[in-house]
Amino acid sequence: MNRKKLLPLAVLAGVVLLLAAALLAVTLLNRRQDGEESGIALFSVSAGEVTALSYQDGSTDVALTQNEDGGWTLESDPLLPIDSDTVTDLLDSLTGLTALRDLSGETLESAQLGFDSPAMTFAFTAGGTDYTLTVGAENSIAGAYYVRLGDGGVYTVSTSSFSTLCKTPRQLYATQDITDMESTDVAAMTLDTGSEVLSFTRGGDGSWTLDEDPAYALDQDAVALMANTICSLTSSWSITAPAADVQYGLDTPAAVVTLTDGDGRTVQCTFGGTDPDDDSVAYLRASTDESVVYEIAANHLSVFAQTKVSLQADTDTAETATAESAAG
Repeated sequence: MNRKKLLPLAVLAGVVLLLAAALLAVTLLNRRQDGEESGIALFSVSAGEVTALSYQDGSTDVALTQNEDGGWTLESDPLLPIDSDTVTDLLDSLTGLTALRDLSGETLESAQLGFDSPAMTFAFTAGGTDYTLTVGAENSIAGAYYVRLGDGGVYTVSTSSFSTLCKTPRQLYATQDITDMESTDVAAMTLDTGSEVLSFTRGGDGSWTLDEDPAYALDQDAVALMANTICSLTSSWSITAPAADVQYGLDTPAAVVTLTDGDGRTVQCTFGGTDPDDDSVAYLRASTDESVVYEIAANHLSVFAQTKVSLQADTDTAETATAESAAG
């Protein structure tokens, strides 16, 4: 065959070989990436099978047990409300941990891997079986911790996998609604600031009047805000075994607010002082559970720092505006 005819065939064969090599390289790369993404599963159980969980790090020591209703109890404070969704998310992350490398077949010294003084430890019960995970030293170059599963396998797990696992009790806390009363159901309200007691009645049209002086021009928005604030109030923490009232300023409250709905049902909130170490936090006791002292956002206190004079509607502004309009 003519050499000129063979040349295109040789070029074509070379191109085919190059394409085949490229395809093989892409396939191998994809397989490697898929393997890295899937990782090595450390546990074969799901979050829904876990009935007890405990974990420790340098500053946190938490133990949780599941209730008959599926909720969770903090062993160190059994009355503290725990957010079940937060615990479920934590368990999803824990039981779904995957390792980057399996080091079980390598000769390793426990002390060098940090297992003698672990950074974190986890233990949980699932399906009647106990599981433990010890997190040792961090390999900053690899961006991974050395971990030991039970008394056996040693692995490396990405450092970021543990960033949100050791949640504090405050991070596990279930925010509490102070009352289930709706603001539209409120028929009457009393504000006691210690120096003055003001009682209000809400009419059928939604407007508020001052009981002692029904003709008094009230700032409707300011009065409504007090009622709305109580009805939407939530806690940021529950002190389930409170000390004496004086510790929270509840012996000399900033305000005591009582709401009454159309059925005669009442809720009373006593607002204490602010946390001496954090003035963004204030204390509250509610008639819905008087055994607890709640921590709330301190900015709520300003809503109830009112007097009869401060609640007077700004009628002068409205009259001036009317006069200026007529003059114009």
